[in-house]
Amino acid sequence: MPEAISSMLEDFYDAWRAQDLDWLATYLPSDFRHTMHIPHAIYADGGALEGKTHVMERWRRYVPQCEFLRYELSALLVGKDIAAAEISFVYRHRETGVTLETTKANLWAFEAGWPIRMTEYYNLTGVEALTRSLGLCGGSRQMART
Repeated sequence: MPEAISSMLEDFYDAWRAQDLDWLATYLPSDFRHTMHIPHAIYADGGALEGKTHVMERWRRYVPQCEFLRYELSALLVGKDIAAAEISFVYRHRETGVTLETTKANLWAFEAGWPIRMTEYYNLTGVEALTRSLGLCGGSRQMART
């Protein structure tokens, strides 16, 4: 099972790197849960979402607005029904050119080989600097400036 999970996650992160959300969605069951540990005061779209549809809606709000300059899976630990990934990345907001260079950790839970939950932990200093520069702190639900 760890080999299958490892392979699935490598594909998932390849899809993310390619910004291909349709490809990425093929790996998620309908009851998938995604949590971004980012306080709402820093990024209003942080927090937990239940269901693949809601998760994909969140990702479709911000992924197209960022150019992924670098996205590297620097560590992947896989167990029977769990996995942990460390990712370093540089995103650039397409409209403003503002960049975010940081790392995050993703913790995964699996059932019968399918991901049921991903929890993301971010370096909040970098995220807060980006959201402040884009005017997204506390209240905005999307990355586009209105």
